[in-house]
This record gives sequence, structure tokens and C-alpha cells, in this order.
Amino acid sequence: MTSILTNTSAMVALQTMKSINKNMAMTQSEIATGKTVNSAKDNAAVWAI
Repeated sequence: MTSILTNTSAMVALQTMKSINKNMAMTQSEIATGKTVNSAKDNAAVWAI
């Protein structure tokens, strides 16, 4: 009898990390292309100065 064990927690963590990585790549792309900063919510570090 064969059995395939699935680590559900690891699968959820992997999906979460993939989503975070995708969002980080999108944000980095926006920064690299010089996306306009409209408010403090968009870029708090610049608005705090």
C-alpha cells in the first residue's frame, strides 16, 4: 500500500510567499519606472521629510 503525504501548511506558506514575491516585484517595477507619488500613503518616507 502506498501513501502520499501532503504537508498542507507548507503548501499554504508557499502560496503566500509566491503572492508576496509577486507583489514585491510589481512594487519594485513601479519604483524603477518612476511612478508618481500622489500622497503620503503612496510613499510615507518621502512625505515625512
